[in-house]
Amino acid sequence: MTAGHTPHEGRAHPRDVRLCFLGFGNVARALCTLLAAQAHVLGSRHGLRVVITAAGTRHGSLLAPEGLAPAEVLATIGDGPPPQAARPAGELLAASAADVLVELTEMGDLSGLATGTRRRGGGPAPVPAATGHILDAFRLGMDVVTANKAPIAWSWPQISAAAAAAGRRIRFESTVMDGLPVFSLLEFALPDCALLGVEAVFNGTTNFIIDALGSGRTLDDALGEMQAAGLAEADPANDLDGWDAASKAAALANVAMGADITPLDVERVSLRDVAAERIAEARGRGRRVRLVTSIRRDPAPAPVGGPVRAGMRAEELDIDHPLAAVGGDSLGALLHTDLMADVLVCERRAYVPQTAYGVYADLLHLCRTS
Repeated sequence: MTAGHTPHEGRAHPRDVRLCFLGFGNVARALCTLLAAQAHVLGSRHGLRVVITAAGTRHGSLLAPEGLAPAEVLATIGDGPPPQAARPAGELLAASAADVLVELTEMGDLSGLATGTRRRGGGPAPVPAATGHILDAFRLGMDVVTANKAPIAWSWPQISAAAAAAGRRIRFESTVMDGLPVFSLLEFALPDCALLGVEAVFNGTTNFIIDALGSGRTLDDALGEMQAAGLAEADPANDLDGWDAASKAAALANVAMGADITPLDVERVSLRDVAAERIAEARGRGRRVRLVTSIRRDPAPAPVGGPVRAGMRAEELDIDHPLAAVGGDSLGALLHTDLMADVLVCERRAYVPQTAYGVYADLLHLCRTS
């Protein structure tokens, strides 16, 4: 874009973009705060006025067909649930007349989806509730942005086919690295590059705990610190037992490498099974233990290639390995490509505001290209 000029400067009447929120937790509130802070920029630079016509959770809803500014929604809802009676998600979607569904429902216990029979049991894939919300939005003519990794990890073939059939779009940057633009990097900044494989530290909670264990602290102590600061879930099973990282691996493999896998296909390791002594001993030898999630395509004749496989391991890394420096609650991914060799992307301290920004960037992309 030419410096000094934006295509919508001076537009007398910004175009309304109507949003329906499903889920209104920390990320949704952070997104509304960001949208309110950016209202002038959205109007003057992009010719957009964002309004919210509906918001729903399991405990309440808000339906405002005329559209409320994000700041008004925050003031109306406050710290509790939306003030009106809870409505079924499909009913709220249909009544919202929104342009975009912002799907931010809770993922819940990701291991619960694994009780379905998929791959290893030979039956159909489990379907997250969010998948139904997304498919309903497509049928109603809406585009979708989401930070919920479950539908991308478990239902991507169904979602991508439904989007194409309906002529709708979905973006999900915050599903894998809390706003770090991995999908956008591959889509826009690395044209014609094939992703051959990935090595990644996908979970900031376990990464923080590993460094704490290496310093002589206990798992419970380090986890408690993160929970007290609001940086780890009250139920840490998704993080500690590898379901969060497995879901991110499946999502990235499905979208960026054309795989058809679910988290059940990703070999997992639980941090509970990694000895603190091993972590401390590695540190004493100048090495670092990281829970590394690897994605690779098996060799096969071009151009199709072999099947995509993913798995996690507790790996001892030399100090000069790129992921060894990804410490604390940071995230990082080493992308192996054919044309650009290895590309390292990192995010220091991946928190809720960064996740919200990823959703904001996705929303802005949809609006600017519609």
